[in-house]
Amino acid sequence: MLSKTDRRTQRVVLALVAVALVTRVVGLNSGLWVDEVYSLIRSVRLPVGAILTEYWGDNHQPLYALLAHASRAVFGEAPWSLRLPAVLFGVASVPLLFVLGQRVAPRWQALLAAWLLTVSYHHVWFSQNARGYSALAFFTLATLWALLRGVESGRLVFFVAYGLLAGLGAYTHLSMIFVVVGHAVALTLWLIFSAPPQDRVTLGKRGTLAFGLGAAVTLALYAPMLSSVIEYFANIESGLKGVSTPIWAVREAVRGLLLALGAGGAALAALVLIAGAIVAMSGFYTMFREQRLFALAVAAPVLVTIAGAAAARGTMYPRFFFFAIGPALLVVVRGVFVTCGWIAGTLGRGAFGDRLATVGVSLAIGLSTLSLAANYRYPKQDFEGAMRFVLANRQEGDQVVTSGIPSNPLNTLYLQPWPTVSTQSALDSLRSATRRTWVIWTFPRILERSAPEIARVLARECPTPRAFHGTVGGGDIMVCALNPQ
Repeated sequence: MLSKTDRRTQRVVLALVAVALVTRVVGLNSGLWVDEVYSLIRSVRLPVGAILTEYWGDNHQPLYALLAHASRAVFGEAPWSLRLPAVLFGVASVPLLFVLGQRVAPRWQALLAAWLLTVSYHHVWFSQNARGYSALAFFTLATLWALLRGVESGRLVFFVAYGLLAGLGAYTHLSMIFVVVGHAVALTLWLIFSAPPQDRVTLGKRGTLAFGLGAAVTLALYAPMLSSVIEYFANIESGLKGVSTPIWAVREAVRGLLLALGAGGAALAALVLIAGAIVAMSGFYTMFREQRLFALAVAAPVLVTIAGAAAARGTMYPRFFFFAIGPALLVVVRGVFVTCGWIAGTLGRGAFGDRLATVGVSLAIGLSTLSLAANYRYPKQDFEGAMRFVLANRQEGDQVVTSGIPSNPLNTLYLQPWPTVSTQSALDSLRSATRRTWVIWTFPRILERSAPEIARVLARECPTPRAFHGTVGGGDIMVCALNPQ
């Protein structure tokens, strides 16, 4: 029989689930961006047999491809149907974070963390992205919960559950392997330095079972395509190595964090970053003292991911660390309560620490909710808007070309017969034979790498192109009409 408090909490969590669903459905049918189109063309549209047996690159995320394939078969092909599995994993993560949070923090803090996740700009964005990242975040929460429950209770069922969930997570996205290795490192350190001596052998054996089962499930699922997976990571170098660098990833991560909190202006941005760092460190330190295994299991996967991504492909993206968003919010909320408790105690008003912290987290929830407007204002990338603009404004005798657009949706999705140019000589040849030449491009950093001559021409002759904005960082679609030479 649930107590009155439990029933009230249950109603609040259900309300958060409802809000999470609404925030992830609004704008769900907006235009696809290049990575979604790439996954659609190369994975989702394939027969099930091909999805199970062909690994053509790290954009192939088999579990998500199977789910999106089924959604497309039932509802037809549309942006919303391709993104539906991401929405469901995103919504399911909200109550799961609360369940996990109750194990490592007071109920009120767990509830606030779940509320933050509900309206998180980044979690909503990835829950509307037809790829496996919201599923990866879900499986990270689920495996961490199973690991903590297994260690706490010693029951074999939780270690078996961990292995199965880890395998499904890796089948969603191979970077889940970094998470599992991080958990293994965390459990090993905890067993050596913090576990009760009488439990070390038993928990060590069951942890080994959990991680071994996860590896076995992963190998079994990838067995039909294992040789091509090995070939890809061992012998095929990323085309964005030297472009998607750790420094660029840090800048993008900072930009995204400030966007999520609505922080504009250099002074305010610096203040937000400093305050956030203090809060996060105080929260982690407190968690490390009180919930050491949890703290280690939050930090170790991040460090393993940094090392693993650098070794595997030599590239880095902020999204590589999206898996940690749920546990990180628990750490941040704890940090707010610790910091506010210290401030209140210093002022001789210790009793008001929790109230001050609640106000602070509520303010963050409000700012995060407001930031969702930026997510809904534009599609991820507005290829359709750029295409309509060019079709409406080009005249007889005009030529349209594209440059530097990965998996070019204008060709592969919208079926426009517009050629791609990558050299100035190719562009000059077209310009000499046409009235005007319309050029469409995106991602300046990729254009500079893949078509540097075109980038220089556009910088010189199109200083103010028409921009069709999107929410992908650096992913505005740019359009310019070049006069004949």
